[in-house]
Amino acid sequence: MNNFDASIVARAVVGLDPRYSHTFGGPRRHNGTTPRGCAQPLHLLYTFDTTDPSFPVRVPGVRYLPLYYSFPYNAGACGYRVLSDNEIEVLYMETETIEPNFPFEDYPSEFPLEAIQLLPISYEDHKKLVFAIYAGKDSLSEADRRLVYDEFNYPFTQLGGHHDLCQGVPSVACPNPACEYHEFDCFMEVFGVVWNVPVDGVHLWSNDDWDDIQTIFQICPKCSSIHACNRCT
Repeated sequence: MNNFDASIVARAVVGLDPRYSHTFGGPRRHNGTTPRGCAQPLHLLYTFDTTDPSFPVRVPGVRYLPLYYSFPYNAGACGYRVLSDNEIEVLYMETETIEPNFPFEDYPSEFPLEAIQLLPISYEDHKKLVFAIYAGKDSLSEADRRLVYDEFNYPFTQLGGHHDLCQGVPSVACPNPACEYHEFDCFMEVFGVVWNVPVDGVHLWSNDDWDDIQTIFQICPKCSSIHACNRCT
């Protein structure tokens, strides 16, 4: 069964960190973002500076790790690997059919650029959230669970740790055909979850403030290829 990368936990919020260059949206900074044989590029959600000790993932030879997603392609799952700080290779597309005006009418070609900073989540705070996520589903009322979420202004873009996943951890194999984990759906690790409103005024899935649609990013511990998909309640 796939699992979480739980070593480091942080939340991504709007704000300038002079030490590390994290961003949301903006122009695509990598070659290869248009899948082979397709007409439109993937959308850039975040670019994270992996020299920040608050970021849980490291890829050999790569400083800036981008989170891309295939919104125009019926928002289907996609897979890619980051070759360098200016190139990715798209490895997998669930569908290559473009759906006009999806996820909603006049969907933007890119998201507005925002400076981002990572705020570490302490062990105690994460433990409290994890209790609300797991034990809370059985032993807490929804109102009490909501109180815990409200305390932390959850949901937010979370990197590392355990996440409240609508349908559990996606069982997917590594999207890289050259990887030995390509045939197994039990090794990919969830390292990031992005909800519908990642920054104020930006809606990924609907112009309504729906909180129950997630874009989930998993990474292969063997070859560092990334799989991205969405889930909802």
